[in-house]
Amino acid sequence: MTRKSALVGAVAVVLGAVLMLSLAWGLQHAALANPPVLGRTAPRLAIQTAGGDQVRVWELQGKPVVLNFWASWCGPCIEEGGVLADASGARPDVAFVGADNQDTSSGFEAFEQRHPHSYPAGPIVTGSYQAFGVGGLPATFFINAQGIVVASFTGPLDASTLNHYLGLITS
Repeated sequence: MTRKSALVGAVAVVLGAVLMLSLAWGLQHAALANPPVLGRTAPRLAIQTAGGDQVRVWELQGKPVVLNFWASWCGPCIEEGGVLADASGARPDVAFVGADNQDTSSGFEAFEQRHPHSYPAGPIVTGSYQAFGVGGLPATFFINAQGIVVASFTGPLDASTLNHYLGLITS
């Protein structure tokens, strides 16, 4: 091995380590991605389920809420669906709400037939995704029992990341 190839290898290892540390830091601090609503009362938002019921997030105060913005055309939203469904079944102490975002009614209905939610989900009928500062999907907001947005996460949630954020609103 020449000195030049050893140096190139060492630089590659250092750059790889910096990249991995940056990624780890970003995952741990993803809650900082949406400062406009963090630490404030959650904006008023309501969805209408396929069954016609309205779920008003502001009326869920007294119970922690996981509010997930998704859409039928969002591949990563499908990817995280099972994680959210499992958690909603395992955590009856937390309200899970799915807010269908920028979708058609036929898109929503077709999605629910293929990937039915195990918790209330539907198109937004009061409020907007913009009020939460949603810039990409999926986006999930963690609201404590007092109605304050404690954290947000953009991207598909895995079980360990979801459990981390659940800990912030249930402890």
